[in-house]
Amino acid sequence: MVATPINIAQAATATTATLLKWQKSMEERATFRQNMDQSRRAIQSSRELLKRLRQGHRDDNSVADAPKD
Repeated sequence: MVATPINIAQAATATTATLLKWQKSMEERATFRQNMDQSRRAIQSSRELLKRLRQGHRDDNSVADAPKD
């Protein structure tokens, strides 16, 4: 079979479309990973903040519960 200009153009279009889909997929994966990393950092920061707040609350309670002379 001899490739006609139409066949070549169709193949090129299909190849370009496939490459664009692949590129978009890779970009979406990279964006997803970045978003997940950002979410993990935010969760870790929230946990650290809660830990500090709870410790401060415990410290306040221990001072309040201390016997007064």
